Amino acid sequence: MTGVPSLTYLERYRNEGTRTYSDLASFTECRPEYQPTIGEAEFDVPVWVLPREELCVYRADPPSALESHYVPDDGALFAVHPQVVHDAANDRWLERTRALGRPAEPVRVSPGASTRTLYVIDATPAHALKVHFPFRISRYGRRMRDEVIAQAIAVSAEVQRWGGGGDPRFAFLREVLGVTHPREPSDDTRGENWGYLVRDLRPYPPVGADRPLVPGFALYCRDRFDPGVEPLVFDLVETADPLAWALEHVMLPIVRQWVSCYRALGFILEPHGQNVLLEVGEGGDVTRIVHRDLSVGIDMRRRRDEGLSDGVLNAYNRFEDGVFASIAYDRFVGGHFFTYLAKTLIERYPTLRIEDFVAPCRDAFGASFPDHERYLPRSVHYFAQERDRHGKPGYEDTGERPVWRP
Repeated sequence: MTGVPSLTYLERYRNEGTRTYSDLASFTECRPEYQPTIGEAEFDVPVWVLPREELCVYRADPPSALESHYVPDDGALFAVHPQVVHDAANDRWLERTRALGRPAEPVRVSPGASTRTLYVIDATPAHALKVHFPFRISRYGRRMRDEVIAQAIAVSAEVQRWGGGGDPRFAFLREVLGVTHPREPSDDTRGENWGYLVRDLRPYPPVGADRPLVPGFALYCRDRFDPGVEPLVFDLVETADPLAWALEHVMLPIVRQWVSCYRALGFILEPHGQNVLLEVGEGGDVTRIVHRDLSVGIDMRRRRDEGLSDGVLNAYNRFEDGVFASIAYDRFVGGHFFTYLAKTLIERYPTLRIEDFVAPCRDAFGASFPDHERYLPRSVHYFAQERDRHGKPGYEDTGERPVWRP
């Protein structure tokens, strides 16, 4: 196996052809200089120091080095994407930041594939900032409102306690700190006060050695600077059976982990090609599936069935039906990830058929989730064209039968 490029390189430049899954997938309002693929390799994120009592701080077992840096003494750092400073200068929460805070040393970052997740350069421990970005990427603006941040911290803490249900191939990136402005009475019922998350980039549970991490989409996408380079999946497969490798190392573990998390916690993971990292050991074996981005949907029916209390969970992304679960699994996992990976392998190995990949995943889903029909709809659901007053799309029944589950 040849060497695996760095995560930051794969995030930014080994993603040609990823944004074809919908008409809106490639749309962005991000300024060119801040876009992951065509923008600057690094840029500065403005930071202010505000009095601690003027901000909300959420914690989920943060490393002491990160907590002392971002929440020092009686203050707290407040990071703002530079495009917000340039293009949303009259935002009342930015105005409040400037009024209450004093400028601090900016943070040097490199953007990840999602645009608003920014890798902090030369940081110890390695971490990223997920910042407020109220500009459209694909379907809607990427706001980091207080309830979104608080929920991600609460979910991270609960997933950490759960630990993957004993699956040694499950890992995730923890959301360890969240800093936001407090809500004002003048806010509407949703609340538009915002902030940022600190994400620990060391997969949890920790292992002894640092292992390369590969974004799911980097398995099948082309290199921006060298289109002749073969998709990375072929380096990892090498002489192995390509079907067996894809199923055993990627697809089946993801199916089982998605079901396990849903059944145990009611959390609807979104392990599509961007949210999944493959932890790669020697010889190209995938040692663990590393999940990231914990702004998940929550099926409250499943939590009640498991006897789980609401705890510190808030109202964000709660569901009383299986519509979003269908979007996450049928479209994000099956349609936007597994299908792309399977087709890449089929192009190289034409004796393979899509059903060779689908059938084992469908069987594994049914075996690990025998009562799935109580929770998931019988047809595939996806985003609708209509939007609410906040610009978010609704959901619609496509009428299609599921492919990757029974």
